Amino acid sequence: MNFQNKLLLGIGAFVGIMLLVGWVAINEPARMEVFTTQWQGRSIERGAALFLNNCSTCHGTDGLGLAGVAPALKNPMLFLNDNPAKVAKAKVTDLTGQLTALQTAQTEYDDAVKALPDLQSKRDAIADKNSQEYKDADAAFQAADAKIRNYDPKTPEKATDLQKQVDDANKELADLQTAGWDPSRDTRLKEMGWGGSLHDYIKSTLISGRPASKFYWPQPMPTWAQSAGGPLRNDEIDNLVDYVLNYQTDAVKLTPTQINQELKIPVVGEVSTENPIFADLGKTVDVKTLDLAGGDAAAGQTAYTNRGCAGCHLNEGGAAYSVAPTQGTYTRIVDVRLKDAPNAGLTPEQYIAESILYPNQYVVPGGTAGLMPQTFGDQLGLTELKNIIAFLESQK
Repeated sequence: MNFQNKLLLGIGAFVGIMLLVGWVAINEPARMEVFTTQWQGRSIERGAALFLNNCSTCHGTDGLGLAGVAPALKNPMLFLNDNPAKVAKAKVTDLTGQLTALQTAQTEYDDAVKALPDLQSKRDAIADKNSQEYKDADAAFQAADAKIRNYDPKTPEKATDLQKQVDDANKELADLQTAGWDPSRDTRLKEMGWGGSLHDYIKSTLISGRPASKFYWPQPMPTWAQSAGGPLRNDEIDNLVDYVLNYQTDAVKLTPTQINQELKIPVVGEVSTENPIFADLGKTVDVKTLDLAGGDAAAGQTAYTNRGCAGCHLNEGGAAYSVAPTQGTYTRIVDVRLKDAPNAGLTPEQYIAESILYPNQYVVPGGTAGLMPQTFGDQLGLTELKNIIAFLESQK
């Protein structure tokens, strides 16, 4: 091969390489975007499986929360930058202030027009133009005259237009409140004073849990990361974060009335005036020795919701709904449960008390031991227990 052919071959190879590099440079961002999307999708799929196995018993299989148990994560207040009701209320306040200012200006103008002739007559009737009386009268006249001269003749028109805006803004606010929006609350990150991203907020919650949430939920949010003593690896935590963040598109279209449990503002738990049963009678108290009659069913229904029972037993999709739904509880106890050998000798009231205080003592067919909290004996006083029993006795 002569030199000329070698030169042409080298030039051709160089041009080919440059074209290939250019093609890669042009197409690489799109290729990487596709691979990133695929990777993100797989992470969300793994997160969905982890959520179903670890989180759905409290937050619901659909992420809409369980009443009295844990809040919705598919929640507009978690994803929106601003609470629309709070924005609407601020708009109403601003427009109302502007309208009030216009109405005040109109009133002052009307009063000045009416008073000006009298003010002028009183001033002109004073003979001594250097007296303090004359100076005061002239000041009053000049003030009224200034209000008339500075008056905007379009004030009535502006007030009419502004009144319509106020009415529209009030209607918007009322519609939002009907849909469950609370104008007194901020969105979650603002409410918690969180300065970072939503991604970091969710991740930190999963890693370290929320130990103090025991004061306002039936059970505290546990730690999930292995680094904090939980069961999940770091990559699994990231999968869960991606899954929850994937709720955003649907969550921002929801209203508070479309979720089952709103986020709570962290507070110190209520102080009970009654000692817990286990504190008074010990952790091995025999339910047959307890006086369980005379409960208040209405108060029991409230306690049933506040203690998180409704979230698992009342709502379809709850952790215990398939084996022990609230509806029909008493009939099921009498006709089925008390006829099972382990429950021989128990009354319906005693059976309910035992199920609450010692939930693993008897696990109904199809149920799972350990699913129900084991701590109600350390939380409930005897009166509250009797009230819950009275409520469940009404579920026939």
